[in-house]
Amino acid sequence: MNKKAKKAFNYSISGARTTSSIKSLTFFDESYNEPTKPPIDIFNDKIKNNIKLLGASLFSTQNSKFIPLATSVNEEWKQLSSLVILGLVSSVETYFRSVIRKLLIIDEHSKKHSYAATVTYGAALHHQKELLPEALLENASFTSSNNIVKSLNTFLDVNLGGYAKIPALNSAFIDYDTVCHLRHCVVHRSGHLGSNNALSLGLDEYCRFLEKPISIDLLGIQEIAVVCDTLVKEINDKLFHEIISRTVNEINWSGDLRSDKAQFKPYFELFSPSASSSVDNLRSCYHEFVLAHDIKV
Repeated sequence: MNKKAKKAFNYSISGARTTSSIKSLTFFDESYNEPTKPPIDIFNDKIKNNIKLLGASLFSTQNSKFIPLATSVNEEWKQLSSLVILGLVSSVETYFRSVIRKLLIIDEHSKKHSYAATVTYGAALHHQKELLPEALLENASFTSSNNIVKSLNTFLDVNLGGYAKIPALNSAFIDYDTVCHLRHCVVHRSGHLGSNNALSLGLDEYCRFLEKPISIDLLGIQEIAVVCDTLVKEINDKLFHEIISRTVNEINWSGDLRSDKAQFKPYFELFSPSASSSVDNLRSCYHEFVLAHDIKV
């Protein structure tokens, strides 16, 4: 007597679904051209765009009015604020990638320091020459103070390992690390605080928030933006001072801006916001540089 074949249990408990056609879509803007503006300008633009998102409103069907999400602190606001946190940290990462890449093009010391670094064969074949240094940063991370210090040392030969002795920079890094822990919660734990992040933030203080979701109001988001802004400006100043100062041993500066302008200007324009890149500011900066290093005509 043959056993009756078992019928496979195949109940569709999840409901109807649609076949994906994602591979037929285009997700990238082929017409995009890398902006020529200074990295700090790119950062400022991205920060402003993220802050503008905080003014988003939700249409209420009950009273036919648009209600600002920032004043409602509902689930939509919580999701929006989490996305803005990601955007703010991403703005910082974009700054570092941009400034490192552009320094590897104009600064001989940085360029030579990175000669031993490797890029993939595919990147070497297909990247534009001015964007090729970006391929070096594929595995670099800028979502913690330690990662930032490591990357600046690896690619630019700038050692900020002793930043704890620089009060303003140390404070900026400490605050940024806090923001990065919030970002980690958003990306990896659906906005909930995990034990590792709580340990880093201070377990005694944060233990009561374990597995609790992030809930940040408008003031909190604005403070996070300030933290990112402060860090980038502190680093931008520090990098400029370190990079331009070491050129004294590599460039035969004359002490006369008319002779040195072609070499000094690229450094000044790389680090100076466009709004401050006037001829007078260039001249003033060069004058202080010459005095600080006792460069005489």
